[in-house]
Amino acid sequence: MDSSLKMRIKNQIFKFEATINKSGTKDSSFTLDYESGRYRQRELVGLIRDVVPFFALTENEIKSIDQSEWNRQSFTRISDANKNSKGDYGELLLFVILGIFYDVPKFVTKARLRSTTREQIKGFDCAHFSIENDLVTLWLGEAKFHKNISGAISSAFSSLNDHLNDAERIKSELRLLGGEIEINKSIDQDKYDLLKSYVSGGKSLNKVDISVPVLVTYDSKCIKNHCGNYDSDIESDEFKNELQQELESCFSKVYNKSWPSIKNIKIIFFIVPLESVSELKSSIDSVEMAMKF
Repeated sequence: MDSSLKMRIKNQIFKFEATINKSGTKDSSFTLDYESGRYRQRELVGLIRDVVPFFALTENEIKSIDQSEWNRQSFTRISDANKNSKGDYGELLLFVILGIFYDVPKFVTKARLRSTTREQIKGFDCAHFSIENDLVTLWLGEAKFHKNISGAISSAFSSLNDHLNDAERIKSELRLLGGEIEINKSIDQDKYDLLKSYVSGGKSLNKVDISVPVLVTYDSKCIKNHCGNYDSDIESDEFKNELQQELESCFSKVYNKSWPSIKNIKIIFFIVPLESVSELKSSIDSVEMAMKF
């Protein structure tokens, strides 16, 4: 992503800074802000539109394809599934959060691996990585773009039980990803070789550190309650206190479940409250239909 797009993201998506007692130490929540009493979901649609090329195209494709074709070619990789059942929107938001707030780049463009746009992305919803002191962490995530927090959590729980409790399934996915690693600006040859050794170099799975970011969305009563008030501000004490209480309840639902517990696999939760997930999906869907033609 170029610097202007990164700046727009940082000016429209914010990490919610509050102590949530029920959350884990690495968990986070993210929110948009208000403008003249309007929660800025419309701007999020524009961000997602402009991020799709970086999500769905490889860096080499971005370099070689004329910029006028970026949107059309990248949007043709987005699933043709009904807007209420496709997973791409949540995967896009997870891609943005990992790239901007955690500086964790992708190493495989998973949208490119579909055999047909009628199917969803197979396996984990993202393939990102970080390297610190020559130790690689693979970020293999899950995204649930739902309007109901309980449904989003239950769906994520079911998916991760399927993924994480089957070592052969994880190794099979890593073998597939190993042949698709992209060398880009964020990774030189030495780091590429190190990353490849973790993904498909024959390491014991027990020696591969894996972070599993789980993104869930929901329709927030707090956010709706503050819509229409010209002076609504995500930095106000009133908003912070209300959203904090709401998120305490959300994280309590998260940790009421017995998530897979494996020593080298760490699950991290990202909760994103929104005004209306269904309205957001409809708006993105309209943009998507226009961009594909």
